Amino acid sequence: MWQEQQQYDPNVIDMNQIDQTAINAYIAKVFGWMFIGLLVTTITTVVLIYGINVSDAFTAFVDSLFNFVILVFIAQVALVSVISARVMKMNPTTAKLLYVLYAVTNGFTVGLVATLFAVQMDGLYTLGVAFGVTAVSFGIMAVYGLFTNKDLTQFSSLLRMALIGLIIAMIANWFMGSGMLDLVIIVGGLVLFLGLVAADTNKIKNHFAYAALHGGGENEGAISQDALASNLAIVGALMLYLDFINIFMFILRLMGRRR
Repeated sequence: MWQEQQQYDPNVIDMNQIDQTAINAYIAKVFGWMFIGLLVTTITTVVLIYGINVSDAFTAFVDSLFNFVILVFIAQVALVSVISARVMKMNPTTAKLLYVLYAVTNGFTVGLVATLFAVQMDGLYTLGVAFGVTAVSFGIMAVYGLFTNKDLTQFSSLLRMALIGLIIAMIANWFMGSGMLDLVIIVGGLVLFLGLVAADTNKIKNHFAYAALHGGGENEGAISQDALASNLAIVGALMLYLDFINIFMFILRLMGRRR
């Protein structure tokens, strides 16, 4: 993600200098874009499951898509990198289009995985329960991140390091196939991403403060204050979107273990 710690120190930003109404409007915009991304993913998942249930030809088509999953994953990484790296200079319309494109590609991969779980378990009911649990847990941590007086951004680096450790453990267990380690990974992943929800939600207020106090900066190609705020809203939405999706997938895996 965008390395904002290299751009400003959140500890020296006086939030009292920022209009609270403007902050609330900005936060609403971030969550609005996050829900747009989730809506795209949800529609894709429902279409995939419905198509599999009503058409053998569509099922064969979905099976053939698994051959391109790795290419889609590479495209997703590239899109996130571009949005994050170009946040200070990118045209806001371009940032929004790339975000929607990312949501579409992520809906493809998440939809395929969710389809497998739906076929193996209780279809849309299982997905609905997992989504509901994710929404409630995400909402609780997001509210905490928004209203706490603590600066949770100081924990972001620690959580990101833990995420690297989690990825290494997942790769190792792919070869080991340990059921116990898999359970530890699932539980650890849930705890990690719930913590990231609170930290990332807390961080988006600093994003707005930076844009409001500093604008686009004086570097060549820097964008206006409003454009920077718009781009940072997309970055914030992307962070929260990824947190939500990962919580959802870990909850699905946890429910799948009980079958």
